[in-house]
Amino acid sequence: MALTYDQAYTKSKKPLGRPMPQELGAKRLPWVFALILIWAALTGARLLWIQVYRHEYYQDRAQRQHSMKMTVDPIRGEIRDRNDEVLATSLPSQILYVTPPVFYPSRSRRRGEDGKIVNDWGAPDMKLARECAGKVAKVLGRSESFVLDRFLRKNEWFLVERQLSPIKVAALKEINKEILNGMNRGASEKGDKADKGAAQKPQRRESIFAFMPDYRRIYPRGSVACQAIGFVNDEGEGQLGVERAYNSMLSGRKGKINALKDGLDNYLLGRESYVETPVNGSRLKLTIDSGIQQIVEGVLEETVAQSGPKTAHCVVVDPNTGEILAMAGTPVFDPNVSIPDKFRGRPEGAMTVSERQELRNWRETQQAARKVHPLEDSYEPGSTMKIFTAAMALEDRKAHIGESIDCMGGTWQYAPGVPPITDSRHDRSLTFEQVLWYSSNIGIAKLGTRLKSADHYRFLKEFGFGLPTGLNFAGETPGRLDAPVTWSTPTQYTLSYGYGLSASPLQVLMAGCAIANGGRLMKPYIVKAVYNDKGALLQEAKPEVRHQVISEETSALMREVLKGVIANGTAKKAALDGAEAFGKTGTSRKVIDGQYDSRRHYASFLGFFPADKPEYGILVMLDEPAGDVTGGDVAAPAFKKIGDAILRYSQSTPHPAKGESVRLTLLDWPVSEGEEAAIHVQKGRTPDVRGMVFRNAVQRVILAGGTVRVAGGGLSAHSTQGAFKVSTQSPEPGKPLPEDKIVTLHLRAQ
Repeated sequence: MALTYDQAYTKSKKPLGRPMPQELGAKRLPWVFALILIWAALTGARLLWIQVYRHEYYQDRAQRQHSMKMTVDPIRGEIRDRNDEVLATSLPSQILYVTPPVFYPSRSRRRGEDGKIVNDWGAPDMKLARECAGKVAKVLGRSESFVLDRFLRKNEWFLVERQLSPIKVAALKEINKEILNGMNRGASEKGDKADKGAAQKPQRRESIFAFMPDYRRIYPRGSVACQAIGFVNDEGEGQLGVERAYNSMLSGRKGKINALKDGLDNYLLGRESYVETPVNGSRLKLTIDSGIQQIVEGVLEETVAQSGPKTAHCVVVDPNTGEILAMAGTPVFDPNVSIPDKFRGRPEGAMTVSERQELRNWRETQQAARKVHPLEDSYEPGSTMKIFTAAMALEDRKAHIGESIDCMGGTWQYAPGVPPITDSRHDRSLTFEQVLWYSSNIGIAKLGTRLKSADHYRFLKEFGFGLPTGLNFAGETPGRLDAPVTWSTPTQYTLSYGYGLSASPLQVLMAGCAIANGGRLMKPYIVKAVYNDKGALLQEAKPEVRHQVISEETSALMREVLKGVIANGTAKKAALDGAEAFGKTGTSRKVIDGQYDSRRHYASFLGFFPADKPEYGILVMLDEPAGDVTGGDVAAPAFKKIGDAILRYSQSTPHPAKGESVRLTLLDWPVSEGEEAAIHVQKGRTPDVRGMVFRNAVQRVILAGGTVRVAGGGLSAHSTQGAFKVSTQSPEPGKPLPEDKIVTLHLRAQ
């Protein structure tokens, strides 16, 4: 229908004072575009801020939401003796983790005022927690309260127990499955109700526990060389001996993994990815010889039973190199046992009075045993110091062999107002040699005071007194040696025969080695070589000379003189059956409450053999022996037993071909055989070694007092690592050892 004029005019006419729609849109359009541009700019700036400047922050936050970083321990390196016998190793085990949120059914999360996620844990499901803790405690050998405490920690994950055996892991996985089945059945029932109107469907849990790889430290020889090797604590840190001194080498470097989390908030530890790969610890090859070590420990045990000292300890070294072949002390401990099984996992409040006392006694014994006596103990050496005084006088041309020394009939008032020096004998005159043979305090004091005090002090320092030996074990004492400016009138006299200074047994032995080896003070060492976990050589120790203290001529003269101490003097009980030896006895009174106690003594013997070219240096020390207290009566016989057994051992044990790699495992030398050898072998009678690995058979024969001969010859290095076993033997088991003490073994390949 056509519009009238008035209608057309009215429609096209612009309203008075108001813009037309077209005009209004044209005016607003720039503002709209401006707002859009501003929004785009702000959005772009925000994205730039998030993705560039705050990239690492948000990436880390995202990773925390769906994964968790965890450290992975490396395998601790093995410790072996000089013959590649395994002394410490690490066996695979597992670490048990628990997920405490499982026991907090009402746990929720909210954003706090600072924008961070906060957990509202709520009350735990104590019925479920106690049920699970009771079952786990039985497997772990822990108390229920111990396990429950860890289950209820308010953490995403919490470590419950380390070093779990495969048997325990299997049992825990069954418990995990059993508990989860019950929980998930309950969740399904609640889920059915949730379908009918519940606000939220309960989540199904995939795991209560998680397991991570771990390694358990094992000492297959038990208490053998326990103080020298040391042990590790529950965190895998070395606490004594080599384990502590070389902890950084043995422990390696930890790695890191990301443990992923699924949509149900469960961590998937089986799908870990390494952020940092762990580096396994290095393998250490020691200078220790397990055969000599076992000989020493057996003799010390026998000596303690006979003489009843507080402690007895011994060190055996190669005087030419400084290698420590054996180091032992009493009492000993088993580094495999952190606490007796009957007390494990039980709080003291749950024990009887007698059990608590038994546990305290055990801990005190362990504390006393976990000490490296030859390095940590400090004592006044007494008469063993006389050999150094005599060597100084010879070296400084203040004395000569064969000269006569006035010993004053056994009593010498060398200065007014001081106690006289006395001897046990009443000799008027002794030769230089006899002063040492009969251990004359007066004679050696006269030789010592011929030296200038500065020269006397210098010689003592060069012999290593007053200084650490360089072995770098924790707790090593440097001893005490005062400078000459502090000396009183008696000091130089008493220093000459071993009073007025203190030293460790190892210091005295290393000083004695300088007498035996041509005058060189050697640095002792116990680690022969370091290898990585693939067997590649990383480091190799070499003999190190600290000082040339005396000349080779003086050393040779002293060796000759000291033979007479055993042949004619105070150490006749130290004479060996198979070789000539030399040495010196030592007996010194102990200081109790600042005063010398005439009833308490240190008794020692320092000896070397073979005399013409010493290969072994031994110091035996007894702290407060009962009855006969002199070094010649109690320490010298122990030296003889050790020396004779070492001679038989060295003649019996085949040595691997040079350069041939010998690898021993736990299966090659079971713990039980070594322990039985120390317990059940009867001295003087042929042990039953049929069916034994060759090296274990040698140990038993040596302990019985015999020497091994292998029928047929052709023995290789493989015999020492379990490739051969004993088929027959002669004499038959139980018969007395023959006069030549030889036990013939016939071997067969395994």
